[in-house]
Amino acid sequence: MKLQEIGEFGLINRLAAGFEEHTGVIKGVGDDAAVLDFGDRWLLFTTDSMVEGVHFRLDYAAPEDIGYKALAVNISDIAAMGGRPSYAVVTVGLPDRLAVEEAEALYDGIREAARDYGVGVVGGDTTAAPVLVLNVALLGEAAPGRVRYRSGAQPEDIVCTTGSLGGAAAGLFLLQNNDFPCPDPLRNFLLRKHRRPEPRVESGFMLAGIPEVHALIDVSDGLASEVHHIADASGVGCQIFRAAVPVEPAAELVGRRAGLDPVDWALYGGEDYELVFTVAPEAVGRVAHALGGIGVGCRPVGKVVADKGVRLVLPDGSLTELTRAGYEHFITGSG
Repeated sequence: MKLQEIGEFGLINRLAAGFEEHTGVIKGVGDDAAVLDFGDRWLLFTTDSMVEGVHFRLDYAAPEDIGYKALAVNISDIAAMGGRPSYAVVTVGLPDRLAVEEAEALYDGIREAARDYGVGVVGGDTTAAPVLVLNVALLGEAAPGRVRYRSGAQPEDIVCTTGSLGGAAAGLFLLQNNDFPCPDPLRNFLLRKHRRPEPRVESGFMLAGIPEVHALIDVSDGLASEVHHIADASGVGCQIFRAAVPVEPAAELVGRRAGLDPVDWALYGGEDYELVFTVAPEAVGRVAHALGGIGVGCRPVGKVVADKGVRLVLPDGSLTELTRAGYEHFITGSG
């Protein structure tokens, strides 16, 4: 069997099977981070890799942007559990064509992200590699019981996001189409969306403290993919209203000018690192008020239903299957 026949998530399921359970593990494989019981606190543990030619190109981003993003995407995993990031170790594989100054700039970006989010970088490893590779392992913390999983969604819940989507995908489009006419302020805004994600740590921490918030995940692979993760883990279905998908206004403008549908960027583009969560209907207003208090929007985009399956509700009220799509390693044409 070839990897592309089962894809990234099918492979994870096969590789994770058969490991022994250990005392103190509250949540293992299957969420944005593992959750470990350390008595008066719970530790959150996550890791993620970025590989040149797969996740980034050096002609699309400066080394400091790549370093910043490598730490930020891990911080987003901690935010998606409702925790706060604390300590990281960084492993980097460096090709010999890379200059010393480029390696230093890479770590300048890591340091900047660490300062922005209060993370201590406490070690790591360096090795030679045929292409540039970064791996970050990150610890976070949460009070016992104050975490949220992707598996908690309940029928009748409202599906919401913390902000607009599609900006990172629009930024990637501009990088791939450098001659596309676009005013510099708009271009720079969207390029930053792609290069410098802003993980929603305060939002995740706040949401985890609201009992009516039942499920939580971040948007790394696209809204469609994340909603599928919630539905699969929770044993429920979801309906997403196409007209309610919150497209980043700058992405909307670029998409329309390019003759593309920017809603597709929001659904399938990924790398926005907003949060998607489900909340009991009676608490939506209270959650929106709380998020608004820290300057973050709350965008209802759909609802959780008992019947399994994820569907897109079109403007005329008809339903169509919302494919998982988004980015998935090993699947040809993914992303």
